[in-house]
Amino acid sequence: MKTITIAAFALTLTLLCGGPLLAQSGNDLYQQALVKERAEGDVEGAIELYQRIAREYAADRSLAAKALVQMGLCYEKLGLTEARQAYQQVIDGFPEQQGEVAVARERLALLALALAEIDRQPTFRKIEIASRPQNGVLSPDGTTLAFASGGSLWLVPIHGMVDPYIAGEPVRLTEPMGVRNLGNSLAWSGNGEWIAFNTHPDGAPPEIHLISSKGGETRQVPGSHWRGAGAFDYRISLSPDGRSLAFTQADSAREGSVPLIGGQPEISLYTMPVEGGEAVQSASPHTRGPAYSPDGRFLAFVRLVVVDDLEGSNLHSQVWIRPVDGGAPILVADSIQARGPVWSPDSRRLAFIRETYGDATGGEVWVVSIAEDGQPAEAPEVISLPLENYHQISGWTPDDELAVFMNSETRQALYTVPVEGGRAVQITPNGLAFHPRWMPDGKTIVYRGGGRTALTAVPAEGGESTEIEIASDPAITPGIPGGGLHVSPDGRRIVFMGAKNERPLGVDIWTVPVEGGPPTQVTDSPTQDRYPCWTPDGESVAFLRYREVSEGVFVHNLYLVPSAGGEPRAITVAADSVAYAAFAFSPDGNWLAYFSNGALKVRPTEGGEARVVVRPEAVHSHSELAWSPDGQRIAFTGSRRIWITSINGGEPVEVRTGVLSDDAENLHIDWSPDGDRIVFSASVGGEAELWLISDFLR
Repeated sequence: MKTITIAAFALTLTLLCGGPLLAQSGNDLYQQALVKERAEGDVEGAIELYQRIAREYAADRSLAAKALVQMGLCYEKLGLTEARQAYQQVIDGFPEQQGEVAVARERLALLALALAEIDRQPTFRKIEIASRPQNGVLSPDGTTLAFASGGSLWLVPIHGMVDPYIAGEPVRLTEPMGVRNLGNSLAWSGNGEWIAFNTHPDGAPPEIHLISSKGGETRQVPGSHWRGAGAFDYRISLSPDGRSLAFTQADSAREGSVPLIGGQPEISLYTMPVEGGEAVQSASPHTRGPAYSPDGRFLAFVRLVVVDDLEGSNLHSQVWIRPVDGGAPILVADSIQARGPVWSPDSRRLAFIRETYGDATGGEVWVVSIAEDGQPAEAPEVISLPLENYHQISGWTPDDELAVFMNSETRQALYTVPVEGGRAVQITPNGLAFHPRWMPDGKTIVYRGGGRTALTAVPAEGGESTEIEIASDPAITPGIPGGGLHVSPDGRRIVFMGAKNERPLGVDIWTVPVEGGPPTQVTDSPTQDRYPCWTPDGESVAFLRYREVSEGVFVHNLYLVPSAGGEPRAITVAADSVAYAAFAFSPDGNWLAYFSNGALKVRPTEGGEARVVVRPEAVHSHSELAWSPDGQRIAFTGSRRIWITSINGGEPVEVRTGVLSDDAENLHIDWSPDGDRIVFSASVGGEAELWLISDFLR
């Protein structure tokens, strides 16, 4: 009896432990696998048993098929794509096992849908807007774009009568009043009834105004709101009820304020009632980009931080959320560069642009889920933008579409064209190319090329470019736009505007040998010095310098300084109203040509009254001009075209190129020493276009 009891106990242990006796029964092995899978949670162990059944008991086709189906389900639990192989093995190898085959087919179909969802890429659809606003913010219902154009505020339905992706007819809400929407900075109230927008007319400080989305009188938010140095500092946000406004305010005058690198003023977020009242600082210093959540519980914003890395001291940024009713701010993302947070309509997600390191273009959209307490709930969803982007996100529609402005593909190069017009010849490959200037011998053209410190030379007929080294530590970056360069009359040195990388907003005038080498500093600007050019005798350099005469109001004047450096002296006065644009001396040195009050003027260098040569259309900041070698004509840029006029007046004549169009940018020119050709740089394309992004949520 004792022997029998011991044997029975051993048999029980063998059954429990899956020993040799179990191997004699496929069904017992199957039950053991189910226990491991469902009771013990040992999915990997169960898979081993199912594989054993399919291998050792293949003759029991019903059992083998069931084991393969269960093995597929286990692989699904582990998130492994081997599940598809198991199901396919059932379908291909056991067609008579109809029940298991049906289950395998159903699981394969569901897996295909799940994998398609995982692999799904966002859909991008462009909205065609005939008026080409290149900026704008969507209404909360996602139907209407508010944008600035010609100093006015406009509305346009983004889904017109012709096609869902062709916009309708735009309607102007305001008369011209200096409306600006830099980087998409205006704001709608949560109910879509009010729009807050920035104005900054020439010669006046910036203001914030409100208007009904149905039109009518505008009203100014009390106070003058100076928003710092960058376009994204103009971002404003209205609370959902439209009663409170969040904005960025420069705090340079506040006691204890600390500028960031490059002298950028300290800026902070403030909130205030739109009807007027005290503006209350709502976030720590160096914050901008406010965005109220649609439920009114949170205010999202961007905080700027200084980070020392291999490139030196650089401005990075973080995304934060602050409870409107008080409480500690919550860090959402600590990215390299972030801008433009936008909430989803249900206030459960936050999207923002993450820029590519050291570059404002392209980048990504990050979408972060936000928990009830404001904490980020999971890793962000990342949408790679296929085209360049210089704006903040334009809105999030109720249909879960993100609106962004992206730039069309850009072609940028240097070209030459006969003075009488014709078909231009491209002399550099597609890439960064600005401010071309002929060498005195007419064989070479110097220009501002790509790279952070690149002055470049190229043969006048085209060919391989050669970099001109600016041997400086710290590095000096030649400026664009508003920069320019000029080759000395003897062809030995280049004068250019540049900034030390350790002081990016401090812009001075420098010279460097045409073959490259150590630069010579010519000016030490209290503000910024731009548009340098040599006097015809090569002894002096002229440049444009501005000064602030009142808050947000600047006066530009021209100065002369010895080419080796020294004390500059002004050669114009405030009454000359010199425009923020290029200027040049006539080849004989008797005349000075410059833009002023929408006109191209010439003035004797020895003194005397200036006279208007022509009033070109669309003269703006960064317009350029160049004298003919005989000093009788001037080429200039206007309306995105090149024109030539006699210095004695008369109608200007367009220089036809076959290249320039209404979207041309970075149009810089120079006249060849032999008088036969004009070299110009041009960027064609690159216009900001409205796109809707869908299918981006998990």
